[in-house]
Amino acid sequence: MPSMATYLKRSSLAAAIIVAIIGASAASEPPRFTDAIDPFSYCADIRTTDSPAGGTGPSPVPRALEPYLPAALGLPTGAAIAAGSAYWRCMDRMVYVCVTGANLVCDRKADRATTNAGADSFCRDNPEAAAVPAYATGHDSVYTWHCRAGRSLHGEPSVALDRRGFRIDIWHKISRAQGTAERP
Repeated sequence: MPSMATYLKRSSLAAAIIVAIIGASAASEPPRFTDAIDPFSYCADIRTTDSPAGGTGPSPVPRALEPYLPAALGLPTGAAIAAGSAYWRCMDRMVYVCVTGANLVCDRKADRATTNAGADSFCRDNPEAAAVPAYATGHDSVYTWHCRAGRSLHGEPSVALDRRGFRIDIWHKISRAQGTAERP
């Protein structure tokens, strides 16, 4: 049976390891973006972050990036983009933007789950449906879904993802050279 001194030494060592791990993970968090920082410089320094402003997913586009959105999205200069619909993140030192739409989910990574509660429910009511609609599966699933004998089954992925798990068809890389550099 270990002595109390041995137990205390082990406990102290475990506590030191936990503190070191917490410190290392906090140090690896990138600094939060603020509007006082240039987004292009921020991404060049940070390299890759899915949440420039903190949180769990891409961040709302800061004012400094708004003039670049039309060119990045292939829209005419000055095209109106609904407030709160654009998101951004950094990958490989570059700025990426995405604008939500009826079927476009930008505020999180694509859903790669091979089970889907919405599809399960749909298939219970439509046991042989050749396709499960997106309103049932959610718009962020990467798979097509169908029903067989009341069970949902996923097909092949219907969209390609980048190495971070975001849809490449809706995320657009932008640079200072795109669009207009004038601030509103």
